[in-house]
Amino acid sequence: MTAVSSYLAYSPLPLRHSVINRWMVSGIFTRNVRFEPMTMEGDINDWLIKGFSIHENPCRKEFVDARRSANPELPFTEPPAAGGQLSLWDSFKSWDVYFPWGNSRVEESGFYYVPTHMLRYAYTTVVSPAAHKAVFHLKTCGSVALWVNGRLVCDFTPFTRNIEQKTQVEIELEAGENRFFVCHEDLAERDTLYHYTLEYAGPEPLEIRIPLADSETAANVAAMEESLERSCVPADSVTDDEIRIMFEQPFTRNVSFEVSYSSFFSGRYAMQRELAAGQRDLVLGHTSEFGIDYKYFEVSARIGHATVRKLFGIELVNNRFQPQNGEALSVKERKQAALECVADLGIPNIHTAIAKLKTGGDPEQSRDMILNGLIGIEERRDCADFYLIALFRFWRDYRDSGLFDEAFWGRVKETMLGFRYWIDEPGDDVMWFFSENHALLFHSCQLLAGQLFPDDRFTNSGETGAQRQAKAEAQLIGWFERFFAEGLAEWNSSAYIPIDFLGLIQLYDLAELPVLREEARRAMDLLYGYMMSEAHDGYLTSTFGRSYEKELLGNHAAGTTSLIWVGYGVGNVNSTSFNVSLYLSDYTPPQELGELTKLGEGEELEFQLEQGKDGYAKLTHYRTSGFVLSSIADFRPGLKGYQEHVLHLAFSPVAQIWVNHPGEIYAHGSGRPSFWAGNGCLPKVGQYKGLGILLFDVDPDHDADYTHAYFPVDAFARVESRGSWFFAESAGAYAAVYAAGGLELTDSGTNRGRELTSKGRRNVWLVTAADRQEFASFEQFIDRMERMPHEVSVDTLEVRLKDARYGEVRFGWQQPLTVDGEEVRVRDCGVRGTLQRKAREVSGT
Repeated sequence: MTAVSSYLAYSPLPLRHSVINRWMVSGIFTRNVRFEPMTMEGDINDWLIKGFSIHENPCRKEFVDARRSANPELPFTEPPAAGGQLSLWDSFKSWDVYFPWGNSRVEESGFYYVPTHMLRYAYTTVVSPAAHKAVFHLKTCGSVALWVNGRLVCDFTPFTRNIEQKTQVEIELEAGENRFFVCHEDLAERDTLYHYTLEYAGPEPLEIRIPLADSETAANVAAMEESLERSCVPADSVTDDEIRIMFEQPFTRNVSFEVSYSSFFSGRYAMQRELAAGQRDLVLGHTSEFGIDYKYFEVSARIGHATVRKLFGIELVNNRFQPQNGEALSVKERKQAALECVADLGIPNIHTAIAKLKTGGDPEQSRDMILNGLIGIEERRDCADFYLIALFRFWRDYRDSGLFDEAFWGRVKETMLGFRYWIDEPGDDVMWFFSENHALLFHSCQLLAGQLFPDDRFTNSGETGAQRQAKAEAQLIGWFERFFAEGLAEWNSSAYIPIDFLGLIQLYDLAELPVLREEARRAMDLLYGYMMSEAHDGYLTSTFGRSYEKELLGNHAAGTTSLIWVGYGVGNVNSTSFNVSLYLSDYTPPQELGELTKLGEGEELEFQLEQGKDGYAKLTHYRTSGFVLSSIADFRPGLKGYQEHVLHLAFSPVAQIWVNHPGEIYAHGSGRPSFWAGNGCLPKVGQYKGLGILLFDVDPDHDADYTHAYFPVDAFARVESRGSWFFAESAGAYAAVYAAGGLELTDSGTNRGRELTSKGRRNVWLVTAADRQEFASFEQFIDRMERMPHEVSVDTLEVRLKDARYGEVRFGWQQPLTVDGEEVRVRDCGVRGTLQRKAREVSGT
């Protein structure tokens, strides 16, 4: 990149083709859209195997048909200027430079809680050395209309929700500058991939130019982009300390930054920060000012009319409410401590409002939070069920308290009576019904609303409360039958187990039908059994059926962490608000499970189980006192992934390792799969005790032509690299990571010092862990791993090795995992699994 005259000049991003990913973009114009209310149908868990697109909202067709019948419009012809205004739908948006940070896509993916028509414009100048007919590949989620030099060359309208489609476009390029204009549209429905990619397939060396006001502005923008490109947070988790962005080189002048921050379920807040000349660390604040949460900070520097923005993610840990010895407290005492933590530090919502009331907080504060929460329920925003479920307890506990006026209670009741409680009711919203946690909450909400108002008429369905109650009881009995037969379709998910508890605890406390209360207790006991069998030192660091960056990099803040701490006093308390109802309940987790919290140095624990429809998730968890290794066996290898996290090694909440094929090449993107959470293409995985093997055969059309491992160097006591191996030590336990394609530690930018990359679409990875019970020292472990006889074929994706602990291990794309000739399989263990805790057999080391 260079800054020349009054424009920024870039070479196209070199991927499979030359990618035109530098544009001037308008802000996104949005308008909420309404459709003819319709019903839906379908199995709640099939989408996890068949893909979420099998449940397309019927309203989408209405939107797509209208767009395809219309001609795209370009309301301007001259190149825009940074800071210039564009008007549409009675609103104004400003033009600004798009900074991709390595992303091949022009992307603004995100989460939209109601059906939202999105539209934006983009402009770029492509300089060609000669006039010629050029071939471009255009890819999009949504639709793209493309004009070049004033002529509409393509109007591509696939509109397949969150599934990228592509087409080929031939364009007559002139010698010199060519003006490209884009109109990019889609209908946003909850998690929304919103991007387009333009790839040039010819041999000519093109140049991209982005106009700016003058040469000084262009030079300063280029310098700031380079500085932010190389910057990072020092570590992915910070505890009781300053929150900092670290620049590689100090600035020669004071620089002002606008900083906004948010988390997954919170609003966005803004602040100003300044970096003094000569300083390298931009201090954003202190963890004492925040809850225990995984936060995203967007740091922006305004230069002239252009703004350079970059996103940083970091876990913030505030130990103000952490007792000295949680294990010495009773469950009741730990619940109270957790409740106070949420009341003080929780994200403002209905759950936090109840926590504040229960701990003597200001009723007006709680009233405002609840009224704000009612808006989302009334608008039927996605995840409205996560908050509606708490209102029934709130009504029981406070309806006759005299704290709130009748108008307030009238609105709460009206909100309950007007809700859409299931897919067989008409609606034009984008609430997601098709997962076990959402189904449980919708059924539970319907039951509790029906119980509360048996004689009232519910306006969306026309049914009485008594009819709703009877219907919900039948639905819930069916849900429990399936749950106890299949377990968690979204196996082990640290994001969604707390949501399951959110429904189960209300049934346990509030359901009138005794069988539902008992089934809820059994289900919670089973979930605690899973967590305590799989957690390490109180943290559910595991393979997950659905994963997010916020849990993978935020173990202290995960909802399961606080559930485990309340039950058994290990790990830490946090400010997750979804757990409030459990803290208020008299439900007590099975205390005998507390025996699983700690293993002796000479012990090992192996837990195998089958989850999901027909037991498709074959899970293995191997734990010692020093580490846990967890994986899913042979899960859809080679196919497109979603949010499945297939192998995880952990020594502590921050000293952890996993391998994946990135679903996108932007470090803090919104994709599902994303950079760290899930896999663009799923590997074949095999595990035996402390050894994991991953075989990758990545789709040649995927942007990411590499695989990588999360490997946070600063979280380990020692790290060594030897050829294609990296080694780490943590508190007397050891890890070794190997990739047949070689390993390189990222040394700059967002993932500085925490990412190992390995080139190639076909690759073989080994991840193994051990401790002093097996190897007397870290040095001995390194020596044995390096000298371990092994044969690895990337062409055939086959592995054969002689492990000093386990013997001869073989694994291949077409071969099962075998150890000393015996096939290793997860079978006949069902949803309850088989748990073996025993003395370790150590030999050959």
